[in-house]
Amino acid sequence: MKKTPIALALLLSAAAPSTFAADNEFQNEASVRYSTNSEEVSDGVWNVAYRYYFEAVDQNNGPFALNGFLAQKSNLGANYLHYDIANFDVNALDIDGTFVFDSNWFVSAGYGRASVDNRDSNNYRAEVGYYFNSSSAVSAFYSDGDDNAVEQYGLAVRSFIALESTAGVDLSANWSHTDFDDTYNVGADWYVTNSWYVGANYFDTGSSDYSISTGYWWQFSDTFSATFDASRLIDSDVDGVNLSASIVGRF
Repeated sequence: MKKTPIALALLLSAAAPSTFAADNEFQNEASVRYSTNSEEVSDGVWNVAYRYYFEAVDQNNGPFALNGFLAQKSNLGANYLHYDIANFDVNALDIDGTFVFDSNWFVSAGYGRASVDNRDSNNYRAEVGYYFNSSSAVSAFYSDGDDNAVEQYGLAVRSFIALESTAGVDLSANWSHTDFDDTYNVGADWYVTNSWYVGANYFDTGSSDYSISTGYWWQFSDTFSATFDASRLIDSDVDGVNLSASIVGRF
């Protein structure tokens, strides 16, 4: 079956301990990710991303996947996305930046340009928020664009709670509004270790849906890591399991 290599890699990586302690700091993070569904692994999405932090980020500060959020540092990033499914060709480039003030307030802005079968569109985003402790943030956001883009605004909150026996729990919730509807999303990821999490998510986009997920961050050198994630919608008409795998470089 086509899904066997990715599923097997996830199981093997979750069973193996991290080879390196990842005790070095970094300011640059680059990654290549492939996301797909187990029903048709070849029809997937490629992402290439890069982010620069203006101050060093400590990889010992919480789970590896949350180091950037927990650092609360100013940063700039770019992301390129590509997929070509059933003759439907999509290319998108996204750039964003966040500036964190000494008062723990932060402002973010982003610009995206997408080309769908040679038809271009642009979108813009802005966010203002506050870090109310060393592992929590609340923010308000707004997005819009040209052509038939949907204007959207909302609120978001996120908090990581460290635990004694395990790494901790990453909690998140957001509400967004458009002219069509209000949407809600609540999620919780329990980090059993700094590498492995299991999660659950509830979202309401006019109908209620639930998903479960798991993922593993395999630090196989001082600089490079591999990540594996899997998620499944519960009681949904959508078949299969959503899968993703990536290579991450930090330096």
